[in-house]
Amino acid sequence: MTNPVKPKRGYRSVRRSAQASDTRAAVLSAAHDLFIREGWQKATIAAIARQAGVSVETIYAGFGSKLALLEAVVVASVRGLQPGTALMDQAGPRAVLEAPDQRSQIALFAKDIVEVLRSVAPLMAVVRAAAESEPELKELYVGLHRGRTRNLAMFVDAMLRHGSLRTDRDIAIASLDRLSSPELFLVVTNVEGLSPAQYVTWLADALAALLLR
Repeated sequence: MTNPVKPKRGYRSVRRSAQASDTRAAVLSAAHDLFIREGWQKATIAAIARQAGVSVETIYAGFGSKLALLEAVVVASVRGLQPGTALMDQAGPRAVLEAPDQRSQIALFAKDIVEVLRSVAPLMAVVRAAAESEPELKELYVGLHRGRTRNLAMFVDAMLRHGSLRTDRDIAIASLDRLSSPELFLVVTNVEGLSPAQYVTWLADALAALLLR
């Protein structure tokens, strides 16, 4: 009598991993939609679970809390099509850091950052609005901006490797931080009516005028 062939544990492990990844992606997608459409307060975990087709318990098991879920959604929006790769390790930012001269770095930066802003700026608006009344959200909002500043400092340091700038390092970082902020992006595109492509051109020109000799 022959023994039945048992599935290999490795196969089961890969399948479970793929299912978990799909579930996480569905939750992040549903949360992204609801946070933007409903805001922090009205986008409940129960509503997110219904849209994602999972249980409330699954969301808490995967993310821990609504705050952690919102942070994960923001991070996923920043990382785009490479959720497992930190932003500064992705091809676009690496190309900015490795460009051969400052003017090329600014042009590439403007194009790359606008793609990020198109995705993340609406979510940052949700965090900012909620931060006005909830201390935990304020902490998250400030933390996300600090993360932006750290990344922008890497860009300034990369430019400085090609020569000096018109301003010192701290002022250069602050200028980048302000001109490429999610808040300014929303004002310029939603209120003033510039297209993302026009914002790219404006941002590159403004940064060149402020930073380059």
